[in-house]
Amino acid sequence: MVEQKIITRRFIVTVLFLLFFSMTSYAQESTRDKEEDKTKSRFQMEEVVVTATGLEDEVREVARNVTVITAEDIAQSPSNYVPDLLSREANVNLQSLYGTDKQAVVDIRGMGQTTASNVLVLVDGFRLNSPDLAGPDFSSVPIDEIERIEIIRGAGSVIYGSGAVGGVVNIITKRGKKETTARPYASYGSYDTFDGRISGGGQLENLELSLNADYFDTDGYRDNGGLRKKDFGARLGYDATEYIGGNLIKGALFTLSGGYHEDKQGFPGGVSIEDIDSESERTKASTPNDGAETEDNRVRGGIELDIGSFGVLTLNGGLRHRDSDFIFGFTPLKTKEEQTSRLNEDTQQIDFGYTKEYSLWGLDNTFQFGTDYYYTDYYSERIDQRERKNSQIDSLGLFFTNRSSLGENISFDIGYRYNSYSGTFRNDDLVDFSEVDVWVNGDEFDRNYYDNAYNIGIVYAPAKSTSLYSSFATSFRIPNVDEFALADDNLKPQNGWHVDAGLRQQFKDLAEVSLSLFYFEIDDEIFFDADARENRNFEDTTQRYGVETSLKYYPTDRLYLWGNFTLMEAKFKQTGNQVPLVPNYSAKLGIEWQIFDPLLLALTGSFIGSQYDGNDITNDRFAKLDPYQVFDVKLTYTLKKFTFFCGVNNIFDEINETVAFSESYFPMPTRNYVAGLAWSL
Repeated sequence: MVEQKIITRRFIVTVLFLLFFSMTSYAQESTRDKEEDKTKSRFQMEEVVVTATGLEDEVREVARNVTVITAEDIAQSPSNYVPDLLSREANVNLQSLYGTDKQAVVDIRGMGQTTASNVLVLVDGFRLNSPDLAGPDFSSVPIDEIERIEIIRGAGSVIYGSGAVGGVVNIITKRGKKETTARPYASYGSYDTFDGRISGGGQLENLELSLNADYFDTDGYRDNGGLRKKDFGARLGYDATEYIGGNLIKGALFTLSGGYHEDKQGFPGGVSIEDIDSESERTKASTPNDGAETEDNRVRGGIELDIGSFGVLTLNGGLRHRDSDFIFGFTPLKTKEEQTSRLNEDTQQIDFGYTKEYSLWGLDNTFQFGTDYYYTDYYSERIDQRERKNSQIDSLGLFFTNRSSLGENISFDIGYRYNSYSGTFRNDDLVDFSEVDVWVNGDEFDRNYYDNAYNIGIVYAPAKSTSLYSSFATSFRIPNVDEFALADDNLKPQNGWHVDAGLRQQFKDLAEVSLSLFYFEIDDEIFFDADARENRNFEDTTQRYGVETSLKYYPTDRLYLWGNFTLMEAKFKQTGNQVPLVPNYSAKLGIEWQIFDPLLLALTGSFIGSQYDGNDITNDRFAKLDPYQVFDVKLTYTLKKFTFFCGVNNIFDEINETVAFSESYFPMPTRNYVAGLAWSL
């Protein structure tokens, strides 16, 4: 009760703080003589294009709750990691084991324990999710590489197939700018954390190029919590229109992008509930010798052809290779080599798209057809669990969407996907830890699934500043290889249906408000049963429903206030038990105040409700995770081409955890500091 009062008090203080600065800045602005040629502030709203729907849409045209985070938003934010940045948005919550972008995922709309498999993450159209339970590796995407991030809440299976259940995170990397640029960056902070980056690019006639490199090294908040990583990325675009264009082809664009990533990290493990309140015990490692070394590389190329009245054709292909050597449960009784497990993953992905604008019965339409294929060869050798998995997975999907403009103010969307999945899975048992080349023949089995998804949506926009929307969609998810390894023969895909309705309203350049209501149910949802030690489909339907609201307020050209609030229920329909690792509420607030021209203050606060332990499906086994609130601040000073910044994360030194399993807690960093410099060349 006392903690709840503290949370409420801090929430009220934060709101009053924001209102004070709003009124103060407004008064200052009112007395200031405004120059007629004054440049517009970045805080004034612009039309934002979203591509994660398969089409280039303005946000107001999409029948979903959509958020777009721009490169400028990223630069101003106190967040240093992509998962933390995403978690500032409405109904997007962080699940992090060690406080970095490694071993961290984001939960959209309360997927809870299995969010790593139910939220799809894309980088330039390529799946970042792996076929196991590890989840997408955000650490392989340097934050300086990102042009924008699109968050699409709700089912996205029509466009993307399996796994797009709670939502889709679409990361688009930077393209080369008209002016040649280079931006070095260096920062240093708590836990001996160093981050060095350089990014840049340019254009030469029809060629555009962007490059980035990143080196990151930290000891981490806890013992054996260090992370060292290296990244290199590039994106190349070539406009070949003048060479192959003509009467038929009106435009031709070739793209090629890729990234190299390697890292070394420690696994400090969880701590007991008794150790949480002790600073000395909380930072200790329960597994001081566990860790992993990973290489993760990807390349993607494609072509886009504009064939005039015939439409637009796209063809993209990509490869990904991931290697990881890791140790869980280290013991000094054996050598390191005898305890090293291995993982190898090779994925190929090809997708084809066709888009055509046409008129029918006096109505303007946009038709989209697509097909996508991916193949994964997955090998995992788990010494600690005496097993190895060898799997091959094929996925082939066909889909179409059509948008009809029913007059000037109404648009109507329909879409359908058919998907086939086939997989060969082999799970072998080790005879002996010391004889890693001796295996017992295990079962080899095949799985074939055929699934489909569809959606309908309508958007009513009586004015450019107003849009109302509603949609109905279905989703599906195929079990991953880790789930098959600990499951009976009856494990099957999960299927769900989703309903969304919402409002977006702009008030000129002053404010923007959005409100979204959602409800969805999932049948045969796949969960890990901690008692039975297996993955299974729950007989009880799961349901999730709630409200998401957000506000952006621009009282002056020097002040930007924002906030969002989510209230939701995630539960088993028959029993009423709550889905683990889903907070019943979350609120995020922020301010960006241009104190004077060179100096910018950014302050954010997050308030997260209590949630059940990740293995507490019955809600009576383990202690709940306490609600918490975290405040971060960043001060940026720009002098010509130089930008100096400093920040404090977790200002009030809050003790908090985002996940726990069977009362094994993973504490997040307490108060910590960072300072650095970036400059443009």
